[in-house]
Amino acid sequence: MTVKVLVVDDEQQVLRLVASLLESKDHDVATAAHGEEALRRIEAERPDAIFLDIMMPGIDGATVAQRLRETPDTAEIPIIFLTGLVDADEMRKRGPKIGGQYFLAKPFDAERLFQVLDLATR
Repeated sequence: MTVKVLVVDDEQQVLRLVASLLESKDHDVATAAHGEEALRRIEAERPDAIFLDIMMPGIDGATVAQRLRETPDTAEIPIIFLTGLVDADEMRKRGPKIGGQYFLAKPFDAERLFQVLDLATR
């Protein structure tokens, strides 16, 4: 199943890696380098899922997520937070969904990225 995904991260290396992995599975991928650009792209493209870095300059990922949840048209889009704030061992113990949100701990491997995307878009 092809999924339309927006990847948002201020680290170009992470942005390119996630986009490349998703494109390798024929997903339709758009990218944004910061929160303001993400909000514009979400409004214009209505992705099926969003990989969203939490720590970004300007509008951070938590604020982007909050704005999406407050808007009926975007409230149900699955958000997968990309974060170095939760380590991979903690994620394995607690699972990819914490407090109603999906998380993917940096660094991550391709298998884990696809597992979390699959869970989020079921």
